[in-house]
Amino acid sequence: MQTSEIIWLIASTVVLLVLYALARKHLAAKYLLLAAFLAINLVYLIWRTAFTLPTIGILSLILGIFLLVTEWAGYLQSVVFTILSWKPFQRKTIPLSEFQELPTVDVYIATYNEPADLLKRTIAASQMMTYPKEKLKIYVCDDGRRAEIRQLAESMDAYYIDRPDNKHQKAGNLNHAMTKTDGEIIVTMDADMVPRANFLERTLGYFTDEKVSFIQAPQVFYNADAFQYNLFFEDNITNEQDFFMRRLEEGKDRFNATMYVGSNALFRRSALEEIGGFATGVITEDMATGMLLQTNGQKTVFVNETLAVGLSPETYADLLKQRDRWCRGNIQVIRKWNPLTIKGLSFMQRLLYMDGIHYWFFGIYKMVYLLAPLLFLLFSIYSLQTDFSTLLLFWLPAFLSSQLAFRRMADNKRTTIWSHIYEVALAPYMAVSVLTELFFRKSIKFNVTRKGILNNRRHFLWRTSTPYVILLAMSIISMIMIGIDLYTPIQLYDSVDMLYINIFWVLYNAVALVMALIISVERPRFREAERFDVTLDAELQDSVTDRTHPVRIIDLSEYGARLELLDTKAADLLSAGSTLILSAGSLQGLKLHKHWVSQQGKSYYAGVSFEDVTKEQYRALVKILFVDAPDIYSSREYVNSTLWNATSRFFRQTRAEPKQSERQSIRETISVPGVLYFADKGKVETTLVDYSLSGCQVELRKPIKPGQVLRLHADHNSFRESDVRVQWVQKRGRKYLAGLRFLTETADSDTA
Repeated sequence: MQTSEIIWLIASTVVLLVLYALARKHLAAKYLLLAAFLAINLVYLIWRTAFTLPTIGILSLILGIFLLVTEWAGYLQSVVFTILSWKPFQRKTIPLSEFQELPTVDVYIATYNEPADLLKRTIAASQMMTYPKEKLKIYVCDDGRRAEIRQLAESMDAYYIDRPDNKHQKAGNLNHAMTKTDGEIIVTMDADMVPRANFLERTLGYFTDEKVSFIQAPQVFYNADAFQYNLFFEDNITNEQDFFMRRLEEGKDRFNATMYVGSNALFRRSALEEIGGFATGVITEDMATGMLLQTNGQKTVFVNETLAVGLSPETYADLLKQRDRWCRGNIQVIRKWNPLTIKGLSFMQRLLYMDGIHYWFFGIYKMVYLLAPLLFLLFSIYSLQTDFSTLLLFWLPAFLSSQLAFRRMADNKRTTIWSHIYEVALAPYMAVSVLTELFFRKSIKFNVTRKGILNNRRHFLWRTSTPYVILLAMSIISMIMIGIDLYTPIQLYDSVDMLYINIFWVLYNAVALVMALIISVERPRFREAERFDVTLDAELQDSVTDRTHPVRIIDLSEYGARLELLDTKAADLLSAGSTLILSAGSLQGLKLHKHWVSQQGKSYYAGVSFEDVTKEQYRALVKILFVDAPDIYSSREYVNSTLWNATSRFFRQTRAEPKQSERQSIRETISVPGVLYFADKGKVETTLVDYSLSGCQVELRKPIKPGQVLRLHADHNSFRESDVRVQWVQKRGRKYLAGLRFLTETADSDTA
């Protein structure tokens, strides 16, 4: 490499890094960085097109053209993303007071087979939205025609609508509801989406502009998606959908091209009626409906606030099925309503809708990137032909500018390495979805994403991971061949330059393939509902003595909670067998069932579930958890999100079952001599090291066997002798530690 070329690489790197640093606070530096990114990558692609197509064989030429087309397609997507990110765009809220008369609102909760508990919280929260009750109606639109859902709706004073068939799936369900209702504004809510109290306050005011046809709020998810959950990385990376729902939708709003995403949206009924209702004949009826409502100068609005929260797919397999449906649906839309030819759209609307459809071809593009280095290393099929130093001269500034520009445009809501992992994980399946929908047009059944999944074991998705295993195996074989070429007299490759280029490439891809395999290990889900971290002061009452003691609720769901006892002198309250009653603010008189208690240092904790929850108590729980809950989602960023951190976290924390606190009574640390008597009249001296109403731990010099029933004698408090069962035994140096469960004069417990 010549001196001038080295100077260019150093200078371009320094300039890009300086612009990146300044772009955080200075808008002009950001614009220069983005312009440099587009210019440098354009120069790189022109060079690639003119000088690097392989000429050594027809297969290499074909692969080279595929790779080049893929790179140009990625550049076009980058141009659109840069346009969306160029200028921040936020709307000023229009209050409800701008209406001369508030419109009537119908909320459609579309359901097919979702569990009743999901619907129950959505109904309850919808009824608690701040709005005059005489102008707000909640409709459960049940395409499953289930008697239990009808009963649920009626018990909660909501309206129930069903129909004799399931024609046109969700869109048909909503269109049928339109024929049975008459509200001026229609709100669509998925069965798992729970609106906040201010949902209508923050959105409805935009309808004071007669040209506004629909308003979209982002779908925000309160549970960890498959990537976050399976990697134990909930606090380090955001939900995979957040980037589109918050960043891209906000950018589209600047060009009146907000995409309707199926839920958390409000429609002017008259605008819907003008286009014949919700679009039918495609899987993604939401996207098509939104596009049709943006024709002929109609306006749409995106409100970038957390106004409703719901459930993202809870398993990796379900996430793949959902994305397959979205991918096919987008291709169906372009076939039925081509954004380039449909009347009434602006140039930018056409561009952004085509870009949204084009995005789903990423599976094919990423497979080209995955296979290109493997085909060279395994079969000597070239995808480009150049020398290493020249490639470095053009590629390195382009690659660095892409990394830095993306980080500034994404504002730490996504990183390039995680985008690479997401795309590699989804690529084999999305490539198949695109090809089959394009060429075979195979009809697929509309499947609702499963919600409320419970499983009690860790398992590996063997079938799902097959593409990753094959690609990774090819990568490992390639690395072995590289080692043979570099460290033995055997020469497998003609071009050393091309070998160096493909070494980096295959290693970069292999890292993402390993992560995809890790993500394919499904982590157990034990709880019926997500637990939310809270800090609520409450009172715990003993139903027998009526004594009350202060506690703090530190996590909470509709079904249970974890409590911290603030009055440590009342620790015996948690060990007692009497019924406990919990009260906190509007949540009063909640009957508890205790599952476990534990002591950590000087603090005492208890895990409880709720029993005989009344309608008022349930509404109070939903209000605390969802309706009035603080927004903890909008500020989430990628923090300590390195791949090393993700991988080490997975291997440190993954296990078949979580460690659970199972004791029913508080343990007291003691040191009291005792004697264990055997059935054959033998005995062994021991020392009690802790004690509760349900069991104890003892230290002794001779081994005993788990399952044995013995007689324990010790002088401690009111207990002298008790039959005990040996639960477990551990050797500690020259001594043994054993856990004993009391069989007489004890509280109910299964574990010592």
